[in-house]
Amino acid sequence: MDVLPDENRMNGGNDSRDSSPSTSRANSLRRGIPHRCQTIWEPVSLQQEWTIANFDKAIELSSPGMCLRSKPFNDETMPDIQWQLCLYPGGKREENSNNVSLFLKMSSTANREYTVRAEYKFYFIDQTEAKRFSNVNIGDFKVKPQKGSHSWGLRNIPKAKVTPCLRSDGSLKILCQIELIPENSRVQTLEILDAQVDISNVQNKYLGNIQRMQNSDSSDCVIRIDGCDLPVHKFLLSAHSFVFDAMFSHDTKERREGVINIVDSTKEAVEMMLHFLYSSNLPDNFSELIAPDVIQLADKYDMEPLKILVQKKLCDILNPNNVCRIFCVAYLHNAEKLIDACVPVFFMNSRNIMRSEEWATFRSENVEAANRLLELIVHYRDDRTAEITAKSPPHKRFRLSDMSQRIAVYGAMAHQRFYPSHPSQ
Repeated sequence: MDVLPDENRMNGGNDSRDSSPSTSRANSLRRGIPHRCQTIWEPVSLQQEWTIANFDKAIELSSPGMCLRSKPFNDETMPDIQWQLCLYPGGKREENSNNVSLFLKMSSTANREYTVRAEYKFYFIDQTEAKRFSNVNIGDFKVKPQKGSHSWGLRNIPKAKVTPCLRSDGSLKILCQIELIPENSRVQTLEILDAQVDISNVQNKYLGNIQRMQNSDSSDCVIRIDGCDLPVHKFLLSAHSFVFDAMFSHDTKERREGVINIVDSTKEAVEMMLHFLYSSNLPDNFSELIAPDVIQLADKYDMEPLKILVQKKLCDILNPNNVCRIFCVAYLHNAEKLIDACVPVFFMNSRNIMRSEEWATFRSENVEAANRLLELIVHYRDDRTAEITAKSPPHKRFRLSDMSQRIAVYGAMAHQRFYPSHPSQ
């Protein structure tokens, strides 16, 4: 190792460039505050479970070189890198014919060179979910643009070790776990600050003071709904809604009498709105049934934060049993975030949903909403197909023409099933 000379020492210690510290450094030394930082380095971890049906027959009948491949998988922090398991039931080559070969392949979709050092673990999982076979290795996976993949693995796994790992139905379950070093651009070094002011207590007290004003004697206005008067403060209504602000800024009946009559909602929905005004949240007893009325109030009085909060609440309880009802609410009130949340839930469970009575009722009573939902499902399916095609390894490409034809046929069959044409009279 070459040691570079100390120039200041060679010059007799008289170099003026190093004789005095910088201003910032001097101030730091006078204050006696050490500079501290922390590097956040976490390995990227991912895994795949792969089950091969009837593997007992594959071992018997497969010839060397016959390869089974898992679906490619990756980590969102490294989108250009794809991983895939390659299994040769009859061995990779003739010299491996009495063995099973298993490899982990790395490929890249980017036109650049990658070198990834990874620790990979193979396990065969038996009927009781126990790990009957295991192997741990570390390898440098190198991918160049002209060579799209690089593999590491085991050429000779004796069949006698694989057979005891088979399940009662003859299938083989493989678990692969990978840990690798993240790219340098994703390793962060943060400065540690000793003196920080915690303002959460200030914020909590502020909200607490506002919340205590609800139903207090200081209210200067009431909202009249279903024969009940709910006290409220004009300044809070004006602060959250331009509609209320305009109402109280002009010579209106509401301003003169201090009474706001609401006839197109319910008392429960107005109470939810007032709870939001005084606490910036919705109560724990908020339910799906009251959501349409609360969103209607948010639209009527231009309270976008309330509308977003209702969408968040509905997203938290979204499931296959209520996705049609919630989508109808989202569609009628143009709640885009909620619409986006409904589409994947419906898509993943479309087979069961479209056979249910709820779907039949939803389709008959909300024709426009149902048509819009089906349209979004088709777009979502197309986007997934394009994404899968883009992420596939170079050697294994999807045929987009065939895929598009299958989607078109499926869409036509679904439309004919649920919107049958009536025979001519």
